[in-house]
Amino acid sequence: MKLWQGAMAADLTAWVARAVADPVLAWHCRGLSLRLCLQSGPVTAGLLLSDQPRPLTGDDLRQPDIAITGDVAGFDRVMRPDPPPGSHSFGALLRHDTGLTITADPVPQAQALAALERLIELARPDRPDPVGHGFAHDPAAVTGRRAVLRRGNGASAMLHWIEAGTSGPPIVFLHTAGADSRQYLHQLADTELQRQYRMMAFDLPWHGLSSGEAGHETTAHYRLTEAAYLEWCATFIEQVAGGPVILVGCSMGATMALTITAQHPDLVHGCIALEAPMTAPGRRSDLLTDARIADSQHNPAYVRAMLGPTCPQVQRDEACAIYAQARPGVYMGDLAYYSDEYDGARIAAPLRAAGRPLALLTGSYDYSASPDNTRALCHAIGEDHVWFREMQGLGHFPMIEDPTAFRPHFLAALQQMEGEQP
Repeated sequence: MKLWQGAMAADLTAWVARAVADPVLAWHCRGLSLRLCLQSGPVTAGLLLSDQPRPLTGDDLRQPDIAITGDVAGFDRVMRPDPPPGSHSFGALLRHDTGLTITADPVPQAQALAALERLIELARPDRPDPVGHGFAHDPAAVTGRRAVLRRGNGASAMLHWIEAGTSGPPIVFLHTAGADSRQYLHQLADTELQRQYRMMAFDLPWHGLSSGEAGHETTAHYRLTEAAYLEWCATFIEQVAGGPVILVGCSMGATMALTITAQHPDLVHGCIALEAPMTAPGRRSDLLTDARIADSQHNPAYVRAMLGPTCPQVQRDEACAIYAQARPGVYMGDLAYYSDEYDGARIAAPLRAAGRPLALLTGSYDYSASPDNTRALCHAIGEDHVWFREMQGLGHFPMIEDPTAFRPHFLAALQQMEGEQP
């Protein structure tokens, strides 16, 4: 890309040209006919989001459906190889004051969200994906199992889980809202961890390869509650893991890992909470289940916005692919618990009283559970009772968006579970 005077890489015309040539963006534009305008002062460039994306000229630039406007510095931050948090994705730009303003009606913006997130990715230079992982990695040693389990209220489901390792302390991993146990494949495939721990990650009912609950497979009225979620986790720990366990959860899974530790410390040896918020309001959106919007494109883009921009592209894509395969309405239903019901203030005092080792890890690019949000939770619990680390360069799904970069943070947290200094 050309350079503007005083800017690192902010040539809007070159950015549009790159987008026009990108097959991934074109795939996300199928069926659309939306005019996108990029403007900074007198410099304007446009892109037609359609089956055949092309640059816009003339009157089309003056009547955009979606406009991103702002100063050179704002665009420059987006185009850096390592953009600062808030400038790293379209979703982040919507939620942060970065010097750029986005103007669009909600439905067309949601229909184009996958293309818009790809557009922001294309603002940055390509990074070669690493070959393999930076640790001994054997996914063939990870096996899947199923069993019919029954939670406290009598409801049953055929739960699926993956496991690895045969001895050592048990670790149970809890997936995020709308996702499944595949998020932890790379930790279970870690041969060093396989030698030291017995690791399990299960799919909640209606998630992944688990069945629905009580013979119901429809998700039309699915809405996760704290009570049901806690019962399923406690059931798995008691009937499969044999507890007490090291409980590891991310996002929604982190809030439940902390809740179980607070309410049932007898089931928990220690708790590692990834991307744990004090509260997480505003994540539920009717657009997640709107029939005018392709949820298998929109919902992965909705979470892609929270990934670290410098993480390997293949891992970013793997993290998002899980959200393209979720049952309709499950992500929205999970957020009823995570975004509406959960409140860290309710469990802070019980966590102190539980006396279990607590380690909290949060990625610097996460805005659903930002580092400052997690710090507020640590403060409420009492900083003498919890170990916290901000993970630079990582986002909301650290275990899958960059398993190699996440690994040293996770190993340090595991040392905390045994009272060791990392």
